[in-house]
Amino acid sequence: MRQRLGVILGTLALLVALAAVPAQAQNGTLSGTVTGSDSGDPLAGAQVQVLGGGMETGGVTGESGQFRFEVPAGSYRLIVTFLGYRTHSEDRVNVGAGTTTNLSIAMVSDVISLNELVVTPSRGVVQKRTEAPATVITVGEQEVAERPTVTPVDHLRTTPGVDIITHGVQATNIVVRGFNNIFSGGLHALTDNRLAGIPSLRVNLLHFIPSTNDDVERMEVVLGPGSALYGPNTSNGVLHIITKSPLDEQGTSLTLGGGEKSVYQAAFRTSHLIGEDFGIKLSGQYLQGNEWVFVDDTEVATRAFARAQPATFQGLLLARGASQSEAQLALNRVGERDYSFERYSGDLRADWRVSDNALFRLNYGVTSASGIELTGIGAGQTDNWIYQFAQARFNYGRFFTQAYLNTSDAGDSFLLRDGLPLVDKSRLFVSQMQYGLDFGDGRQDLTIGGDFYWTNPRSEGTINGINEKDDDVTEYGAYIQSRTELVEDKLDLVLAGRVDKHSWLDDPVYSPRAALVFNADENNSFRVSYNRAFSTPSTLNLFLDINSGLAPEPLGALGYFLRARGPNEGFTFGSGGDYLMRSPFTPEAFGGPTQALPANSSTLWQYGVGILNAQLPLLQQANPAFAAQLGALLPILAGLDPTGAVGLVTLDPVTNALNPLAAGVPDVGTLKESTNTTFEVGYQGVLDNRFLVAADVWYSQRKDFVSPLVLRTPLLLMNGQEMIPWLVGELAPIFIQQTGDVAAGTQAATCAALGLALGDTDCNPATSADRVPGGLATLPLGVVAPDGEQGSAMGPDLLATYVNAGDVNLWGADLALKWLIDSQWTVGGSASWVQHDYFVDQKTAELLGMVGAGEAVEDADKLESPGGRTVGALENGIAPISLNAPRWKGSLQLAYRNVRAGFNAEARLRYQTSFPAESAGYTGTECITGGQGGIFEESCVDDFTLVDVTLGYKIPNTAATLQLAVTNLFDESYRSFVGVPEIGRFIMARIKYDLN
Repeated sequence: MRQRLGVILGTLALLVALAAVPAQAQNGTLSGTVTGSDSGDPLAGAQVQVLGGGMETGGVTGESGQFRFEVPAGSYRLIVTFLGYRTHSEDRVNVGAGTTTNLSIAMVSDVISLNELVVTPSRGVVQKRTEAPATVITVGEQEVAERPTVTPVDHLRTTPGVDIITHGVQATNIVVRGFNNIFSGGLHALTDNRLAGIPSLRVNLLHFIPSTNDDVERMEVVLGPGSALYGPNTSNGVLHIITKSPLDEQGTSLTLGGGEKSVYQAAFRTSHLIGEDFGIKLSGQYLQGNEWVFVDDTEVATRAFARAQPATFQGLLLARGASQSEAQLALNRVGERDYSFERYSGDLRADWRVSDNALFRLNYGVTSASGIELTGIGAGQTDNWIYQFAQARFNYGRFFTQAYLNTSDAGDSFLLRDGLPLVDKSRLFVSQMQYGLDFGDGRQDLTIGGDFYWTNPRSEGTINGINEKDDDVTEYGAYIQSRTELVEDKLDLVLAGRVDKHSWLDDPVYSPRAALVFNADENNSFRVSYNRAFSTPSTLNLFLDINSGLAPEPLGALGYFLRARGPNEGFTFGSGGDYLMRSPFTPEAFGGPTQALPANSSTLWQYGVGILNAQLPLLQQANPAFAAQLGALLPILAGLDPTGAVGLVTLDPVTNALNPLAAGVPDVGTLKESTNTTFEVGYQGVLDNRFLVAADVWYSQRKDFVSPLVLRTPLLLMNGQEMIPWLVGELAPIFIQQTGDVAAGTQAATCAALGLALGDTDCNPATSADRVPGGLATLPLGVVAPDGEQGSAMGPDLLATYVNAGDVNLWGADLALKWLIDSQWTVGGSASWVQHDYFVDQKTAELLGMVGAGEAVEDADKLESPGGRTVGALENGIAPISLNAPRWKGSLQLAYRNVRAGFNAEARLRYQTSFPAESAGYTGTECITGGQGGIFEESCVDDFTLVDVTLGYKIPNTAATLQLAVTNLFDESYRSFVGVPEIGRFIMARIKYDLN
């Protein structure tokens, strides 16, 4: 770390020395014109300052907005100020001896800077933010440039409505208005109109985006469902990262940075014009460092098992289809986390202005990343994972068309819980076309278009398993949007609709939209909107088929594994009247653990007796008296058959619910699209030319919500309530004969039955002080298996899959504020609220005692959980749903910018409330259940308050800027989700050198 800082400081000294070259003695002329960017009118009386060469001069512009100064030849800094306009700075203005340098300066008014132009809500149509029929939050170029970051997501941490799970230094999951997941692709993330997610996985790993921080022009976030113009998978909002065009931004910038966790960063951007109408830019970056440490208990247990029993570990992998070389490789690396990460990327773009209203663009980018990424089935160790794209775009007036190809290559990546390789060579091809026209003197506007998506997963059987040969997905759709000016310059009616067809869905999907936008004046608007957007099942949702190692403890120690599969054909259980099961205790003589057998108490009884026999040495240490008694009873127990007397029960490892097997195991249907219908009332405006307000209240109806991975195969146990009296009846004659006393013999048989069934050796089932392991009614002896071919190639695996979990109704509100106090001070703030952060179905509400048996919860506004928290009702639900985000969150920002002094500073306060988390195997719901949850339950995510600070200083008479960012200034250790590391303070510094 010290060596890297030494390199950075040495480079800084060299850059400063190069930049501070003495000016020439001869004079030249510096002149120019100052205008307003919005009107183009000259600004008379603007203050102009010229700094550099050991001198300072200046004056005010004349009536035509012009200025003129005689200065010694050299390089200067020009600062222009005017009341009501943002301070303008021009760096490294070169004036030659005996020559004239002429500048055209367009000042941005405070109103324009607050009411920015945006393109995302209407897909390319430039409009003021207040004119958009949706809430749009922007992070501008100045904010991006001043904040050192390792990922674009860091710029969005105070954006209202945005929820972020932070895995470590660089990895994140981001959504809008909740329903986050540990492996999420819910947000429609774009870069320059191109989908930014990993192709077939549809997961947003935004640190894979090749664009550098210095190449980002702005970021636009559309809260709520996206416009019908954007197509499928926009039901959870839109994030659009827009990069700089080489036609507009020329020059070269170099950046070096470093920080805690041994982070080192280097980046560059160079952009040039080749003629007047052709520009090319190239940017790249390199990042390395060490992640925050997190110990995964399942990884530790699996690694210990593999080291202790290497032959057994490899045999289990071979039985699941791994090759001998893969099994050996897995043995060497299972559970071995490498906390270092490395990333390098490059982005090349060429823009050609074919004519005044025609623009053609070509873009190629590549990222190679290594590190730790969390998935729904445990952490993955990525090693040289390469993401690439190639894109061509063409605009002619309001005609827009593009085609692009995103590709992925997982390199040498693997899952840490089993060590087996992951292959992902997927591709996504997209073709889109859009045309807009207006008539009636601009009072009627139409936009029409169409989209085509082709997703081609290629995992060589490692991710999509048995589905590998039949997992392509095509989607195509068409749309039309109309804007009608009902009252000139005052009231607009926006109507839109689209229809899409998915190759794995039976019926087309329709998306209507309607909005009324009332423009009180040019800077203030009110809107009422209705929008129904949808998300289709991804290829991962449909075709996933992957082993993910041993199940989380304590089930992994018993030999249970976890398998994730998509329900492209659904799963049925017990369709022939008899349920199937698999057990880690099935002897090889009967087919071993991979063999599906009928689920019956006779078979499980023999497994249980065998386990007791194997546990005798352990029991002799824990309770010698009970072990001696058990040893004498084992020959008798082996000859018993509980058929007809003892039934089977199922145990849900997520909820701890026990149910008779005869009550049934719910089938898993094929997936259908999930829709989000949102009604919204909002206001966006600029008050007194200095105060921005964006506020909205929304009501969302989510139908057929697609869950994260959930366990759908319960464990099998023998019914303890039936086993105890049956055992008493079988053992009493033996003990009566031994004691010669009916009462004493019956009491002894009862105590033995309690010990055998529950492990309670003190003859008191109400206590567990003397409980020993191995109670036959407490030990999961098998797991329910799917019928027929659906369950092929599975072992004693807990099946995790995706389901349409139910319908959710939710209220919420978002608020964003920004106040330009003067030309130097800015205050900002944000707040977001949602009605509930957890939703329970009828069965869970009854299980946790929130309602009585049979008491409906569909119409309940709120329910109180055993943990003392209010939760929402899940309609038609088959599994609880977590928002995976806080109910309340907010921020305050104070920024100071002194352009003349070259100094900027910002402080950000971030707060969010605690929340329950439930995503795949990551379950933290104790604050809901009061500790009555399932086997894997952990505590909820705690609330936290963090302070971030950013400082910047432009070194006088140079092109160098020093920047410092401190995240979590007071080092408050926090975690943003279950299964992620606790994160403390992170400090990063960088030097940026700009060449014009």
